[in-house]
Amino acid sequence: RLTRVTRPMRLKRREQALASAAQIVSDFDGGTRIGEALEAFLAVPRFSSYARGAITLIVSDGLERGDPTALADAVARLSRRAWRLSWLTPLAVGRDFRPRTEALVAIFPLVDDMVDGGSTPAIVNHVLALGRRRAA
Repeated sequence: RLTRVTRPMRLKRREQALASAAQIVSDFDGGTRIGEALEAFLAVPRFSSYARGAITLIVSDGLERGDPTALADAVARLSRRAWRLSWLTPLAVGRDFRPRTEALVAIFPLVDDMVDGGSTPAIVNHVLALGRRRAA
């Protein structure tokens, strides 16, 4: 299931933004089925067109409850559309990080970046670094 959280995430205070997003997401904190969600996104041309040439971020722990092969297939399709595909996970802390979950191992060669997504500053730093790379 995909839920648009753009409006709640515009709130200035992080706590308010997350609380507001949690209220509208029916399966908030219910486990990750990113493969199914990406397939749903990619199946609708008007949605999947948003990814064409875009910097695309997926923020997920990668503890996939669905089929890791289906996730890898969806990530491969998305990576062909996107200019850059970054996977931000709280599991990717430290320079010696190596994916260990079946899902993260499956998608690791398909993404441009797999970096720390465990805090707001980590996410912001990655987004700013992407902007500097694109401008160069």
